[in-house]
Amino acid sequence: MSKIDLTDVSFLIPVRIDSKERLENLYAILQFFKSNFQSSIVVLEADKTEKVHHDLIDKKIFIEDHDPVFYRTKYLNKMTRASESKFLAIWDTDVIVPSNQIVESVKLLREEQADMIFPYDGKFYNVDPVISQLYVLKRDIDFLIKNQEKFHLAYGHFSVGGAFIVNRNKYMEAGMENENFYGWGPEDQERVKRWEILGYKVRKIDGVMYHLHHPRGINSGNYSVESNINLKKEFCKVCRMSRNELREYITTQKWLE
Repeated sequence: MSKIDLTDVSFLIPVRIDSKERLENLYAILQFFKSNFQSSIVVLEADKTEKVHHDLIDKKIFIEDHDPVFYRTKYLNKMTRASESKFLAIWDTDVIVPSNQIVESVKLLREEQADMIFPYDGKFYNVDPVISQLYVLKRDIDFLIKNQEKFHLAYGHFSVGGAFIVNRNKYMEAGMENENFYGWGPEDQERVKRWEILGYKVRKIDGVMYHLHHPRGINSGNYSVESNINLKKEFCKVCRMSRNELREYITTQKWLE
């Protein structure tokens, strides 16, 4: 089967391997990308020791990091600066969508009908542990599609997490990731709200996203009450801003200096 030309796209995957399931999911996702697309895959691993080794990765970055909290926003910004592709697919370790949804997303970006696009419609299905493990073995997304009625929606019908594809230049203009979000929090919602306030075109694609099972540790939820409150305050602050206020706020952020 011929691969689809996505040579103007880089898949950026920041990772912290905290379970064998997380590593197995990552390798399954890498195989999915490489079997379907001509594109670049960049993986940044930040941890005490290096755990990810795979020849399907085009560029691997390892950063020794002893902080138990995975600073995902900071590492995504580092990956963005180092990228040269016109479009970036920012991807979580454990999520997958049918290939046609990715192709349609990139098509809309190329045609400038969108600046940021979610390769699904907001329905984000949690795959149960048994079927997740079978998918890792089978590596066949049709297996997930056929079993979809067995899954439940993680966040109703309006999720904006998991993955998005973006015009790199506009992503950088909009401040990339907000590094005031340290650890797990509402950074996905903040990103969308920020882009909407700034007037960018944000769209979604028909279809669902699947989230493969993995144990949930410190980086899959709030690690403290104080952190939870502070992150929500940051989100609310951005939501209250006008377009001009937000543009000014972005220019003051230290990660853009």
